[in-house]
Amino acid sequence: MPATSFTYDIHFQQQLTKLNSAQLKAVNTTEGPVLVIAGPGTGKTQILSARIGHILASPDLQAQPHNILCLTFTEAGTVAMRKRLLDFIGPDAYRVHVYTFHGFCNQVIQENLDYFGVRNLQPISELETIELYQKLIDNFDSKSKLKRFKGDVYYDQIGLKELFKNMKSEGWSETNMYRLIDQYVDELKDDPEYQYKRKSGNNNKGDLKASYYIEIEKMEKLKAAIAEFANFNKAMSDIRRYDYNDMILWVLKAFKENDLLLRNYQERYQYILVDEYQDTSGSQN
Repeated sequence: MPATSFTYDIHFQQQLTKLNSAQLKAVNTTEGPVLVIAGPGTGKTQILSARIGHILASPDLQAQPHNILCLTFTEAGTVAMRKRLLDFIGPDAYRVHVYTFHGFCNQVIQENLDYFGVRNLQPISELETIELYQKLIDNFDSKSKLKRFKGDVYYDQIGLKELFKNMKSEGWSETNMYRLIDQYVDELKDDPEYQYKRKSGNNNKGDLKASYYIEIEKMEKLKAAIAEFANFNKAMSDIRRYDYNDMILWVLKAFKENDLLLRNYQERYQYILVDEYQDTSGSQN
């Protein structure tokens, strides 16, 4: 038996009898990637819990509860998962590592504070976020595509906030985004939607419409916004603040750059399970 207090008790066996053949296959397939595709209310979380129980109860696997990492999206999800596990495998449920994505990354950071160098950092508040975006906009160069000289000069802060949030959550780099924009712009002039289909006034068939130049202007503004990403992150770092998406990016960067750190967690977690996997962002994935 594996070195754990959990055994296949009568209750667990009863739970397994409620699963159909496809669900049992997902539970019993322990090696390699397993993806369960099913609609809401079909028992995906129950399958995940049963799979953890099966892993712990399999003598050949010799898995300990702390060798299993289970990731969810909300704190409520972690509580529900822990309760479900408790029903399935008893007290060993408290030894299985169940985190939100941000909670897990925070745990990695807290365990390696010297490496990350983030002592005394605090999560940024909504008020501080607003103040930083307004300061960022105030510092725009007069020649910036984003600079507004009349009306609401802070009009773009909502768009900037959404852009930076997406860049962090999806793990988009400035370099890659510039490349994709250039590729899009290069292909745009050949798009029939932006060309006159027949002679119109001074424009001949095939000439580019005004909408083409409007789209080009939008792309130039998008590039200007992307260029401010590093400036915003530096401003946040200067006041020793971070947002929750930063934690995921820090851990990803650390795992890519430090092989010893990566292998430590690879060896610790022999099995990784994700509830509601379809909701993962690029950086979470």
